[in-house]
Amino acid sequence: MKISCPKCNASGTLSEHEIPEAGRYITCPRCKEGFTVSKPSSENNSYRVDTCPSCGYSTFGDEPFSTCPKCGVAVKTFIERQQEELLAKHNQELLGKKLNNVETSAPPPEATTNTVADLIENLHPVNIISWGVAAVAIVLFCLGLWGVLGFDSAKIQETLLLERDEQFSRLSVFLHYGLIHWIKLLYGITALAVAVLFMKRLKVGLKALSYLLWATIFLVPLLYIITFIDWIIGPIPHSVSGYVINCMEIIFISALVGVPLYLLERYLHQRIITSIVKL
Repeated sequence: MKISCPKCNASGTLSEHEIPEAGRYITCPRCKEGFTVSKPSSENNSYRVDTCPSCGYSTFGDEPFSTCPKCGVAVKTFIERQQEELLAKHNQELLGKKLNNVETSAPPPEATTNTVADLIENLHPVNIISWGVAAVAIVLFCLGLWGVLGFDSAKIQETLLLERDEQFSRLSVFLHYGLIHWIKLLYGITALAVAVLFMKRLKVGLKALSYLLWATIFLVPLLYIITFIDWIIGPIPHSVSGYVINCMEIIFISALVGVPLYLLERYLHQRIITSIVKL
């Protein structure tokens, strides 16, 4: 290491390993002034270089320095600043990779827009009405099919004979007990076909659905009226309360079924429906 006399500024070199930890007292050979040379700390040694990392000035190994004699930059401060910049750059690269992974995993805006558009399209009143009609049609079809397969004319005749002591023909038994199952079966098939046509947004499907709703509005009370007439002409005792209950039942069921179907039929003529159906 380089040393200099504090009095006459005479300079020289001295190996660091010749200096003890407590320092070494030497005498200047020029002015005979005595002074103590301290051993550089290990912290400073780790930042003592012979080439400036900033401007490139070099002593070619003869005289390491911690502060550049040319540009005056502190080697320790410069190196620490470089390390901080490298660390910040590394963190920025990691953050960029994470953001790229998130953007890659997220669906593109166009896909999100298309998904929302498809959802809105699926919730269009035409689709909702079609699904509802199809669900009712499937239920009626299953009930009708179950009734048709389970209809036993001979067994019903035997039961009626035991209850009323009266012989009924097969035609009479069918009209009273079997016809309703065929009506449910055929109605379910028809309603399902109409639902498919309406879901395809065909004008013929819209008209068919309107006719089907009007037919249902009149058919439901008609079936109850036929049942009421059959009850009247039957060989069983009747009472005033029975007539009242049957009449109230006809009115209640007719309103319960007819009013919603009538409102639905009126809704089919709204622009939101008619504007999208096609020939």
